[in-house]
Amino acid sequence: MEPRLDIIGAALADPSRSRILCEMMDGRAFTNKELACAAEISAQTASVHLKHLQAAGLTSSIRSGRCVYHRIASEDVAGVLEALAGLSPTDHLNRAKSRKMPEANIMRARSCYNHIAGRLGVLITNHLIALGVIRLRGEAIEIDAAGEAFFNKFGINIASLHEPSKPLVKLCLDWTERKHHLSGPLATALMNKALQMKWIERRSGSRALVVTEVGYEVFERDFGIPCSLIDSTDDPYEFGL
Repeated sequence: MEPRLDIIGAALADPSRSRILCEMMDGRAFTNKELACAAEISAQTASVHLKHLQAAGLTSSIRSGRCVYHRIASEDVAGVLEALAGLSPTDHLNRAKSRKMPEANIMRARSCYNHIAGRLGVLITNHLIALGVIRLRGEAIEIDAAGEAFFNKFGINIASLHEPSKPLVKLCLDWTERKHHLSGPLATALMNKALQMKWIERRSGSRALVVTEVGYEVFERDFGIPCSLIDSTDDPYEFGL
């Protein structure tokens, strides 16, 4: 018996459904009306698309009071969608970057479900490796006592993040950078801390994240990431993950 990849393929084949999924990759839950607006379709059409996506196992819905909210079904689904996005053509991304179009904001820093992606996410990953905070063993990541101490100073307790069925942190191939950023419970905790401490802020109506003045200072002082690298269009990545 073969896996039913045709069901997944059919769910992804419609451009409106793709736009709905990309909106959900923010990591938050959205109403039907919000998703319809993002995809530029009617609420009725969005409802039909959402039924297709949920039937394919890509999304789930929850009710809160009188509202129904829709979101990506799981972190694993989000990882698969990010990887598939990495296979897509990139000509439009290069045009957006060279012309400094609004889409370039998503390339600089964005949320990938529940962790930091884009140029900032890849820079964080590479500089944590350079600092010895995380260590690569093939595609596995190890964190020793020194690494735990690094995160503890930001109030991130490594021991509390361990889940029996999940690695603490893993690599996720970035859609726009085509290099790896971090995902998993530790990456989620890091993004939550960055939002809480106002290092980054969400952009309204977009997955893009804004690096604040405080954020630039923290990323340079504690992560070793010069401010200029975050906003640059050059390729500064040392490790080529």
